[in-house]
Amino acid sequence: MRIDKQAEAGPGRGPGKSGNRFSVRTTKLRLLSLFAALVLVLIAMKEAKKPERWAWLGWSENRAKSSLTESPPGDRREIQPSVGVEWTKDDGPATASTLFTTEGTPVAERFWDQVYQSLSKNEKKRLNQSLREASKTGQGGQEPDAGFRTMIGKIERRNGDLSAELLEQISLLAPDSERKRMLNQQLVDFQEHWLEFKRAAALGAEGATLDAEQVALMQKIQATLDPVLYREVRDRTPVVRAADGPAWLRTWERIQAGARDLPEDATESRVSHIQLVSQPESYRGRWVRISGILRGVDQIQVRRNELGIDHYYVLWIEPSDTNVSPYCVYCLTLPDQLAELGQQFTTLSDAVSVEGIFLKLRSYETTEREMAVCPLILAKTFELQAPQKVVARQVWQPPGWVLITLVSLMPVVAVAIAIGVYQMTKTSQYTLSAKSEQRLAGDLERLAQDRAIKSDAERVQELYGEGLAERNASDLASGEQGQGFQGENDGC
Repeated sequence: MRIDKQAEAGPGRGPGKSGNRFSVRTTKLRLLSLFAALVLVLIAMKEAKKPERWAWLGWSENRAKSSLTESPPGDRREIQPSVGVEWTKDDGPATASTLFTTEGTPVAERFWDQVYQSLSKNEKKRLNQSLREASKTGQGGQEPDAGFRTMIGKIERRNGDLSAELLEQISLLAPDSERKRMLNQQLVDFQEHWLEFKRAAALGAEGATLDAEQVALMQKIQATLDPVLYREVRDRTPVVRAADGPAWLRTWERIQAGARDLPEDATESRVSHIQLVSQPESYRGRWVRISGILRGVDQIQVRRNELGIDHYYVLWIEPSDTNVSPYCVYCLTLPDQLAELGQQFTTLSDAVSVEGIFLKLRSYETTEREMAVCPLILAKTFELQAPQKVVARQVWQPPGWVLITLVSLMPVVAVAIAIGVYQMTKTSQYTLSAKSEQRLAGDLERLAQDRAIKSDAERVQELYGEGLAERNASDLASGEQGQGFQGENDGC
């Protein structure tokens, strides 16, 4: 039977599972493209939740139009923001449809809320300055600056565009339409409001004194813009940030005026550290009260601004409810007990209570050269609290003789333990006596004379002799057998 042997080689190729080749260039490019697409999706998801993106796509206007056609007036209302509550989001650029057809909020308030977003940084600053000038007294006769004229001109052009758009919509309505009458009345009221503001702002820019009605009008507009100012503040940023400038000055203006949003006996103003850190949007621009241990005070000199502030006192306060991060408080004055503090940083340890306005979560550098955040609060001053008396609890104390006995026995017990450990680890040397040596020598001599005990050499010699005798006997037996075979052969 023939059996063919095959050469030893690897197994034949078959429909096996192919491995992943991640080192191929095309595969790398494909994986990189997938990763880039995932990053773009995450960025798009983050941007999609911002209301300004929806307004940019025109969704806000569409929602306003659909509310007019699908739901009756009065069902859809806006909540007017005010200082001390959560701010509303920006609804996009102002249009006649969004200003004059939305129920709930007056047209003037919606106008200032939306048009403020279209102003540049300098124009916003000049508008805020015009609102602050309403409370000043002067003789007049000044010439309005170029920034004021630019700001008023831009707002007036925006007002003209909105009025023209609304007039176009009104002209398309039926003459006896109730909606036409309502829009006409809103337009007349708004134009009157605009002319009153323009007249009051011009008097303030000239340095003249405004009457009570004009001051009330400017204060009302300022209250409308307050939510917009605080909406531009961003958390986890340094104290000095250009976009926070209007809110920064407005907060100091409120502090200097002493206007509170809560009564003096309100308990809601007291907040904890964790509340400010976890919910900064809910407390931004609100009066809050905090307490803790004052750890340091520093004075910062700044360029004198329009509010007359040329320095701040920076307080670092350890919260009474946590040690994660401190409070950072900017105040204008110090209590009389600390009036002698200079411009150098001073370390203290006093219990204080501060009532001020929460602005944001500011970033700072710790002593370990790490970045952290803490609540930033602006206040006029702070209060030193009297140290609280700590009542010690009654704890059982052993008698004096027991303490003396324990103290006396402790060295004795320690020495005993040390001696015991030393004895356990000590290696002792054993020395034989003369009698034991003689007995040992006799035993060795008897062992040497005992024939039953053989040495290694004797055992080897004995084994060699036994093997030699067995070979001789085997050879002798083989010889006798050979002679027998030879005799048989001879007889044959």
